[in-house]
Amino acid sequence: MIRVQLIAGQRLVHIALKALLEQAAGMELVAHAFTAEEALEQIEPARVTTALVAVSLSDAEGVETIRRLHSRRSQLAIVGFGEHCDGPFPSRMLEAGATAYVSLQAHEQEWIQAVRRAQVGQRFLSADVARNLAFHSMEGADGRNPFEALSGRELQVAHMVIRCQKVPHIAKSLVLSPKTVNSYRYRIFEKLGIESDVQLTLLALQHGLLESTVSRAGALPEKVLA
Repeated sequence: MIRVQLIAGQRLVHIALKALLEQAAGMELVAHAFTAEEALEQIEPARVTTALVAVSLSDAEGVETIRRLHSRRSQLAIVGFGEHCDGPFPSRMLEAGATAYVSLQAHEQEWIQAVRRAQVGQRFLSADVARNLAFHSMEGADGRNPFEALSGRELQVAHMVIRCQKVPHIAKSLVLSPKTVNSYRYRIFEKLGIESDVQLTLLALQHGLLESTVSRAGALPEKVLA
């Protein structure tokens, strides 16, 4: 039996994926977490074997959460997911320790396949993500998403800024000083050729790193939401 933990900041995502996983044979949803801290606390008591981790959580972002989960239990199977089928997040989640990545636009059977493949240590990407990664590898550096130029920590800070989190909150969440967070912000601005948080948000929208809550919900499998 695959014992699944679902880690996501959006309640609607929990409802939809719970309905999907309950239809799959050999899987049991044993834990729900809305924050990284909840997720870490649940792993051992719930005897989780596979974690589904969203790009965005209530207190952190998915890449860092995957890194912490992998550090806590290296044999844990991890499936990353989000609205992004291109850009830096799929690759960064895999680099952090995920075995699979699924976009919210993926067919419901791809979600089930991702969990099963991850559980036995096999790589899996939903078809739309695989197409985009293949396209960008052929396209070369000139076609890359500009956010791919950011380091892991810079991407983490950028993601929190475009979600309208203030510098003091970011500093507390990442255990950094506000001065260090601002240093990261200015480094991000320099690398992306922008001058403000507003421009950062607009660039994130342009490259698919930021979508509305309604858009995210609408991207979930229609069969699950029916």
